[in-house]
Amino acid sequence: MAINKDQVKGRVRQATGRLKAAAGKAVGNPTLRAKGAIESRLGKAQAALGDARASATAMGRKTTRKASQTLKRAGNTVRSKTRAARARVARAR
Repeated sequence: MAINKDQVKGRVRQATGRLKAAAGKAVGNPTLRAKGAIESRLGKAQAALGDARASATAMGRKTTRKASQTLKRAGNTVRSKTRAARARVARAR
C-alpha cells in the first residue's frame, strides 16, 4: 500500500504536537501544553484520513483486478463455446 500526503503530514503534525505538549509541561506553560495536545489530535485525525484514503484506493484496485479477471474468464468461455459450435457445424457438413 502506498503512503499518501495526508498520512505523512498527519504523523508529522502528531509528533510536533506531542513535542509542544511535552515542552509546555516541562516549562509549566499550560497554553503551550494545550496547543500541543490539540495539534497532536489534529495530526492523528489527518493520519487516519490518509489511512482511509489509502485503504479505499487499495480496495478500488482489488475490485478492478477482480472485474478484469471475471471478464477474461467470460471471454474465454465465449471463445470455447464458439469453437465448439464451429466444430459441430464443420462435422455436420
